[in-house]
Amino acid sequence: MGEWGQVTFFRTDDLDALERAIGDLCLAEGLVAAPYVRRKRERWDKMQYGTGATSDRWSIAIGAGRLGWSVIKTAPLELLAEPGSSGEHRLGIIARVLRCEALHVSLYDGTAMVIAQAAPTGEVVLSGYSMDGLSFHGVEIDEERIKPRIESGEVPRSVHEALERYLSDGFDELLEQLADRRWADVSLALIEGDKVPSASVLSFVRPALDKMPPLRVKLAVEEHPLGTRYVLDDGVWLTDTSIDAADASVGAAFVRKVASWLEVPVTLEPGVPRSSFCVRAAPSESVRRVGVETELLSIGSQDGVDLLLHVARGVGIAEFEERSPHQRRRLVDLFARALVGARVNTDAAYRGFERVITEPTSLAFGAFAGERLVTAWWRRGKSAIAIEGRDIFELPGLCTAIASTSRRIALSLVTPGFVNERSQGYGQDDAAVIVIIDVDTGQVHEVLRSDEHLKFGFTHLCFAGDVLGVRAERDGMPIIVTLDGGKRKELPGDFQQWAREAMRVPPSVDNLYSTYELPMLWAGPDAVVAVEERARDSGRTDEGATLVLLNLRTNERRPLFDAAGLEPLACSASGARCLAKIDSRRLFVGNRT
Repeated sequence: MGEWGQVTFFRTDDLDALERAIGDLCLAEGLVAAPYVRRKRERWDKMQYGTGATSDRWSIAIGAGRLGWSVIKTAPLELLAEPGSSGEHRLGIIARVLRCEALHVSLYDGTAMVIAQAAPTGEVVLSGYSMDGLSFHGVEIDEERIKPRIESGEVPRSVHEALERYLSDGFDELLEQLADRRWADVSLALIEGDKVPSASVLSFVRPALDKMPPLRVKLAVEEHPLGTRYVLDDGVWLTDTSIDAADASVGAAFVRKVASWLEVPVTLEPGVPRSSFCVRAAPSESVRRVGVETELLSIGSQDGVDLLLHVARGVGIAEFEERSPHQRRRLVDLFARALVGARVNTDAAYRGFERVITEPTSLAFGAFAGERLVTAWWRRGKSAIAIEGRDIFELPGLCTAIASTSRRIALSLVTPGFVNERSQGYGQDDAAVIVIIDVDTGQVHEVLRSDEHLKFGFTHLCFAGDVLGVRAERDGMPIIVTLDGGKRKELPGDFQQWAREAMRVPPSVDNLYSTYELPMLWAGPDAVVAVEERARDSGRTDEGATLVLLNLRTNERRPLFDAAGLEPLACSASGARCLAKIDSRRLFVGNRT
């Protein structure tokens, strides 16, 4: 059985009443009954990867289960467990109507599980965790309920015992005891409109609305080491996996153009573009126009929206065509977040962030050598290196870690064990080297190479003065390799602790900002990045509001950034500039005010 799965149960054998309750709920949310028909599953199909809010078609299979339970599978997959348009979980609404218990279980990759349980009163409680952590469709799960649990007394003990062993075992046993295993793949059948034996299938759609005429935009096509990129209206970037903007002002102009086209009001306060996941694929419907290529553009993941993109490369134009007029507001909001971002903290310490790397890449690194910014990013089998004031150059291998002093940069470079036209990757045992670059001369010196006993494909680097520390393994045992000029030592111990000591972590500050790679972050000689105490104590995670610049001499605290979504990576020696990231491939640099 698969490591992914979703299933819903209601403690009733009155299937007619269950069908009526579900039908009434769908009608209340603005959908209408529709024929259940065969359809072609798309690459990023909203019935599979979307939600009730983003999919314009819902299909529900209802059948008799075992031990007094009815079993339901849906497409979208978590349709009844999600909060509906009223904000209440749909299975809670149905449970209250039928005055029965309800249970929904979602298994994610065999490693995460969310269980939603409804009482006959309609009250819903969640337990477990999803791939987004303690969050399920925007609803926070209490930390005390992080362990998935089924609290109904009407579920066999064998299910509880299986859950204790492995989450996937628990899911399989639940399906076996309350239904049977043939229900495992029913959702895929619903997506494609296939028959579901021994089940009643309901189908609903959102009513058809008139579409706007297509929106025309300028088009340019760029070729880069990691693939082709469309450039729309001189600065909106579209690749096979993301949509982004060169800067927030370009993005804002584009969003206003789209909002005007769709007649959706929008207010923008530009920060930095945050990009969005997207998928480009052939549409299910046949679209033929001479000299025009048509793609289905799916923007966003679970909360995503589809558009048709008609591309005429020969004349440098493209057109957007609506796929669902019901999703206009969502589309504009997605574009605003991806291409414009949001401004926060008018009194922030660092402002005016600008993009550092403008070519498409899958991983990027950066650090300051004194006041000079140095960045490294992946190309195919190589890394591009940019030192301020010098031309970009390439080194063989993929950069996996970076560290700096005032005049030197250390890089770890790994020969990828896997490369094809679409991706590349590496492992701990792949061949790796450590190089040190003099930022004044650009000279590159190899200082360490892996071998059959010494491995550091996955590594961290840190300087303690002029001594470089490397996290490595010798014959499978973790060690710290130190390089001091021509001297090399291998030490036992915890690299994180060694790095903390190397960075002179101030003992008087107990709320320092830290990550797995970064024990702390100095912002000049007298300031550090810290976590706002109120945010830490209350559990707040408001982007752009939880991090502060702490002056160690005056104890003054200022919000760190003026743009939402940024995470700090490094500061220049004086603290005048800060390098930050939106994600692992998009870097921005801002100035201290």
